[in-house]
Amino acid sequence: MATVKRLCETCKHYNCFINKYCSEEWKPIITLNKTSTDYPAGATIFSEGEPVRGIYEIYYGKIKVVSSFGNHRERILCLLTQEQMLGFNGLGGNMIYPVTAITLVPSQITFIPIDIFYKAVKANPDMAIFLMNYYADQLRASNARLKIHSLMSAKGKVSSALVTIIDSFGFKKQDDTLLDFTPSRKDIASLAGTTYETVIRVLGELEKENIIKLEGKSIRVLDLHSLQKLSEDYHS
Repeated sequence: MATVKRLCETCKHYNCFINKYCSEEWKPIITLNKTSTDYPAGATIFSEGEPVRGIYEIYYGKIKVVSSFGNHRERILCLLTQEQMLGFNGLGGNMIYPVTAITLVPSQITFIPIDIFYKAVKANPDMAIFLMNYYADQLRASNARLKIHSLMSAKGKVSSALVTIIDSFGFKKQDDTLLDFTPSRKDIASLAGTTYETVIRVLGELEKENIIKLEGKSIRVLDLHSLQKLSEDYHS
C-alpha cells in the first residue's frame, strides 16, 4: 500500500473537519504528523478489538464499517465516503475500536495519531464543539435505527438499506437513476440485517413493482419516492 503526503494548508476538501475547524496555525502541525495511504478494495483499515492509535479521514473512496455478532456474523453499521471520519467510535473508555473499517473500492485514507488529534482538539474550540455535536448526532441516529429496524418487515429493511446506500454514495453523475456504487447482495443483506436469500427475493419483488431495475450486479432506482416510503413503513 502506497503512502502519500498531502498538505492540509492547500487542501480543497472544504468539508473535511480539519480544513473546516482547524486554525491556520495548526494545519502545518497536522500535515507534519499525518500520513495518507492508498488501500485496495477489500482492505482492512483497522479491526474490532485493536487499540485506538488515531483518527482516520477518508480522502477518497467508499468504506463499510462493520461489527461482529454471534456465530461470526457481521453487520454493516454504516457506509462512509470522502471527507468523513473513521475511528471515532473507539474514543473514551478503554480506547479499543469496537468496529472494523473495510474499503469497498480503492481508497485513500489519512491517519492522524491520537496524541496529535487530542492536542488539536484542545487548541481549536470550534473543532471541539463540532466533534461533540457530531458524536451526539451519530449516537442519536444509531439509537433511532435500532428502534425502527426492530419493527420493520423484510421489504422495509431491504428498502431502508437501499435508501442508506443512496444517501451514502448517491447516483452516477451521468445517470441520475443508477446507483453510483452497488454493494454486493451479501453486503446489502448485512446492512439490512437480513439474509442473502431475503435480499434476492425482495429485490425481485421491487423490480416487479417497477420501483427498481436490476442490471447485472448494479441497481437502477425507477421510483425513489416509493422506495423511501417503503423504507419508512414498518409493517409492509
